[in-house]
Amino acid sequence: MCERFATLLEPATSSRDLKGDVTLVLLFPNRGFALPRSIFKYAQTLIKLKLGCGKICGFCALTRGDIIFTRLTTLHLDSVDLGRNGANLALILSKCPVLEELIVNCIRFDRWISDASVSSQTLKRLTIDGGEFIPPESSRQTLTMLKESGSGEPQLLPDKSSCVEPAHVSFDTPNLVYLNYAHVLARSYPLVKLDSLVEARLDVGSTRHQMRARDSSGGHEVGYDATNLVMGIHNVQTLHLTSDTIEVFGDFCKTVPVFHILKHLSIESDHERTWQALPLLLINCPTLHTLVFHGLHHRVTDGCGDACACITFPSSSSCLSSCPVKILKILDFAATCGEMSLVKHFMKKCPLLEEVTIVLDFDSTLEEDLDLFEVYEALEMAPRASPNCKFEVLS
Repeated sequence: MCERFATLLEPATSSRDLKGDVTLVLLFPNRGFALPRSIFKYAQTLIKLKLGCGKICGFCALTRGDIIFTRLTTLHLDSVDLGRNGANLALILSKCPVLEELIVNCIRFDRWISDASVSSQTLKRLTIDGGEFIPPESSRQTLTMLKESGSGEPQLLPDKSSCVEPAHVSFDTPNLVYLNYAHVLARSYPLVKLDSLVEARLDVGSTRHQMRARDSSGGHEVGYDATNLVMGIHNVQTLHLTSDTIEVFGDFCKTVPVFHILKHLSIESDHERTWQALPLLLINCPTLHTLVFHGLHHRVTDGCGDACACITFPSSSSCLSSCPVKILKILDFAATCGEMSLVKHFMKKCPLLEEVTIVLDFDSTLEEDLDLFEVYEALEMAPRASPNCKFEVLS
């Protein structure tokens, strides 16, 4: 099969028309394949390269001293099995001296016998997604719902809690400005060098084993620590966090850093995830301007603090009382009693709010009789800490 692909590719890449910049996309069957010689032949012409999917054979070909992708700026590895050795990824990166964007989908850090590391002095954008791999037939019972991909095609989503965690993950990318990292929580993050980071998206979830270790720790260390990862992104201006990540902040971080220049914070909510890290996170964002919630629900615990109104505290003070947020946006709003109460809580406690925008979720099954005017009317008379606060309800 590999030979047949190489045979088909050779005439195309040997055309005399290939004298300028070249973008090459090679999608192989989900099995082992060898890199076609044509890739090496035009290594100095390629600017974008996408490979997928399956296991790449013949990595030794990349060790040739004359193989350098001198102009390659974008590399996309889609469902490519890099084996169980982190040296393979390091080897590929060493052959791309001007690489600016790396996209790695469905990477299996948890299978590597060595620590996982991404090291590059030229990278500006990095996307790592290890959570949407398609597991073997024997483990497909762990799959959750189908998710629509950007191309409109459904993708199988495994339950993160059933995955195996990687050992140690490091980022040595001092010039990176954008990070999109989705993977199971590692045991530790020894090196996180993200000095130039401007925007980050984190989707870091814990496994069932990690959650059991947390629950049985009795306050002692559990052997999993995301502190370095969180500290490494403290200089971002835009931050997007999933509900899993918020829970990891609370359960597996020794501290939450002060985000001195964070302007935009986006949070995805989930009925099964707690908000215990949210109060400290909001306190540690002294320059926050815009706060966005995708849904407004969470699992209620006494650790949620005064960021929500689910549990009444004797003190009238709140972490929201010092919150500098001026714009609050709530997307996928289902107008449940809990969500309505939370909106009123934010409006009552945030002293600098100028604009509250609520976008209704008409696809929600929670409130079948959702009405835009009724939601607006219910919130219109709610007390507001800021006299300048205006709000709108959109469909």
